Amino acid sequence: MDNASAGTAAGLAWLLQPWALVGTGAATAVDANLSALDGWLALTGYCLLATLSLIVMEMYVVWAPEVAHARLNPLRNWLEQHQEQLVITFALLLGLWLTARSIAELVA
Repeated sequence: MDNASAGTAAGLAWLLQPWALVGTGAATAVDANLSALDGWLALTGYCLLATLSLIVMEMYVVWAPEVAHARLNPLRNWLEQHQEQLVITFALLLGLWLTARSIAELVA
């Protein structure tokens, strides 16, 4: 990935987004009411907001590559070192939240 062209990196970044998680959050945000235009607009806005941090980092690298690499490389190194713990913790918390929400809907 470090040697990929800008176009390839942008395409991979878009394809490798956690769209399932973003979609789950978006469906929750709009109560899955997508029968009207305002529901679709809310869903689109949520998805853009959910990926805004990645867009900002990408634009930062485009506009100021040297400064961005100096500031973002420590974050990248930390994420690489803690990736497994972060994924497991996030998946566990998301699973517990979805389970609790499902149980609450079954009971109600």
